[in-house]
Order: sequence, then structure tokens, then C-alpha cells
Amino acid sequence: MDRTERKDIFAKNLKMDEKSLKKIFDIFCIAEFISCFLLFCVAMPVKYGIDPETWLMFPIGLFHGVAFMGYVLFAFFVKKIYRWDDEEFVFILMFAFIPFATWLVHRKIKRFERENPS
Repeated sequence: MDRTERKDIFAKNLKMDEKSLKKIFDIFCIAEFISCFLLFCVAMPVKYGIDPETWLMFPIGLFHGVAFMGYVLFAFFVKKIYRWDDEEFVFILMFAFIPFATWLVHRKIKRFERENPS
């Protein structure tokens, strides 16, 4: 197997269908919401109210960072699938910076899927 064949196989395996992209984006919407809740309602009150040296900040902060980056990354992948225009897409990205707002995006995509079954 030469180099070009290996490259083609690798590229072919990276392709994802629309259903998988939708599912992963939905998971990241929910994960970002949950991680934001854990960060603001569990880890930060413990750190600033009880124990400034708590071990909770690192794993919850890491989970929140991964969920945030996944949300933003997959928003670019599903933009065409959900037919978002540029203005709507900017709001979808802005919701990543507003605490708990990704739940609204989750509800929006569920409504889209109900109205447009594929």
C-alpha cells in the first residue's frame, strides 16, 4: 500500500454523516450546559466559600473546557445541516459564552428536527 492509498483510507474514515454530526453536536450542547452548571454551582462555591485549594476545580474546569471547544468546533460542522444564516450562526456561537445558553440551542435544534424530519 503506497502513501496515497493510505491517505485516501484515512480521509475516508474521517468523514461523518449528517446524523452523526447532529448527534455529536447535541451531546456537546448538553455537556456544555452540565459542565457550566457544575462549574458555577459546585466547584466555584466550594473553592471560594469552603476550600481555596479544592481538587474539584481542575476536573470540572477541564470538562467545561473540552465541552466548550467541542460545542464551538461542531457548530461550524453543523451550520449547513441546520441551515443557519450568518446572523443566526453568530448568535449560536455567542451562546457558548453565555452561561447555560447552550440549552436554548439544544431546544432549537430539537425543534428543527421535529419540523424537518430527515
